[in-house]
Amino acid sequence: MLSQVQLKSLITFLYLSSPVLAVPVLEEKGTSCTAPEGTGTCQSTSTCTTNGFNIAGYCPGPSTTQCCISKTCHPPTGAAGLCLNTADGCVGGSFIAGFCPGNSGVQCCVKARDTSDKEDAEKGSASGKDVVLAAVAKEGVTYVFGGGGCKGESNGGFDCSGLTQYAICKAEGYTIPRTAQLQYHSSLGKRIPRAQAKAGDFIFWGTNGDCVNKVHHVGIFMHSNWMVNAPHTGSVVRESTFEGSSELCDYAVRFWKD
Repeated sequence: MLSQVQLKSLITFLYLSSPVLAVPVLEEKGTSCTAPEGTGTCQSTSTCTTNGFNIAGYCPGPSTTQCCISKTCHPPTGAAGLCLNTADGCVGGSFIAGFCPGNSGVQCCVKARDTSDKEDAEKGSASGKDVVLAAVAKEGVTYVFGGGGCKGESNGGFDCSGLTQYAICKAEGYTIPRTAQLQYHSSLGKRIPRAQAKAGDFIFWGTNGDCVNKVHHVGIFMHSNWMVNAPHTGSVVRESTFEGSSELCDYAVRFWKD
């Protein structure tokens, strides 16, 4: 027969080990997610308004944490766009249906400013060094997924493409697309072989080397195999080497006037 002390210990053990009472460990925002429409990142719906479209049911946590998918679309207008939730609007452009996965609530947002922005870019006089210096001035700022843009930090920091967009706005005075995917394919930039990159050029990475549909990171080339970038969650804007890095895209993109 169990003593009172032994009985209490047994009850405590059963209570703590009960599967009904087990507390699940939820993934943090910023982790990857996969939906039928594509692969994305778990984040708050409030931050997935200009970066992509959100799909519910593929992320842990509250209903406001959903899978944010960034996908480029190519309507016959000639200008690339970004698939967005129509409910979030298409600031500075218009929606074109039929070129994005999912239901009619996700459509291709094509900016109407591509032509004027290109003209502004051609008038720019900043050098690639100025682009680098604009980014270097932000070294030490926290990485925040979806953070940053032309006006500087947002939500306390930058992500990779928020930093690159900021650097061009600061140095050249015009706006380039917000995501790495759109920056790589933007008509505002000049594509050059990566081996010919100069200071201020952007270098890119694509998932499994897919730089057509899955560009996921961008940095600003400095010299040799060094860049300044906002790497990932838990890091800060910093200089780092990309020597030996995998998934590099074949081309760099130049948004400054050479």
